Amino acid sequence: MSELYDVEEFWKFDVRVGLVRSAERVPKSRKLIRLEVDFGRESRTVVAGVGDQYGPEDFVGKKMIFVLNLKPKRLMGVESRGMLVVAEEESGRVHLIEVGEGVPIGARVW
Repeated sequence: MSELYDVEEFWKFDVRVGLVRSAERVPKSRKLIRLEVDFGRESRTVVAGVGDQYGPEDFVGKKMIFVLNLKPKRLMGVESRGMLVVAEEESGRVHLIEVGEGVPIGARVW
């Protein structure tokens, strides 16, 4: 069984809908994809480690869910200022989670 947390722990995270404007593979990396994401009030670079299962073309123009208030992390020379939220099976297969058209970019997810 998973460890249990008080709901107040969840509210610490700033989870938002972002629109992926562009995507490209990070040079010399098999798994990393650099995303430029529009959150309405700002744009950010987010590096996603799913390039072994998806290509850049799978992201462009799609609304997805991101965690924004994490410490920046440098991956293969690219600073990531957020984290893409995905669904992962026990086998390691990853599924991208798309947000419906009617949901505005920048909307808070809870």
